Amino acid sequence: MSGKNGKQIGQGHLATLEAYLGTGAPLPVSTKDGTLNLTELANKTGIPKSSFYQNPNVKARLEVARLEQGLVRQGERQATTEGSSEEREPAIRSTGSTTVLERRVQRLEQQNAALVAEAFELRRQLKDLRLQLGREDMMIETGRRVPAPPERA
Repeated sequence: MSGKNGKQIGQGHLATLEAYLGTGAPLPVSTKDGTLNLTELANKTGIPKSSFYQNPNVKARLEVARLEQGLVRQGERQATTEGSSEEREPAIRSTGSTTVLERRVQRLEQQNAALVAEAFELRRQLKDLRLQLGREDMMIETGRRVPAPPERA
């Protein structure tokens, strides 16, 4: 046994959280919905995840840090998803790490659009080649020339 009672352990967890927040490191954010990622925070600080829910001092300090960095709780994220995008933008842009994520999302969206366009063009070429193959098969079977369809604009 460690010889500490629950109150002392809780104060130790609060001190650990204060030390982590004192480094200036941003709170970890879930990539799925942009909310505070308590599991990753627990791994980084060594504080049990249950302490973030049960220890009122840790819970209050984490709430202050969450508000300072403009992060939302999971329940709040789902409620504001129904609102307009203008209402959500200030909370999203308040931290420096989210601007990096926004740039990455924008870059990935551009890459996705380019790949979608390329896939469309390849499907069109495949369709044209299948039609050409069908005409060639018909020429072989009938011995007659089958003209190519007129070019599309």
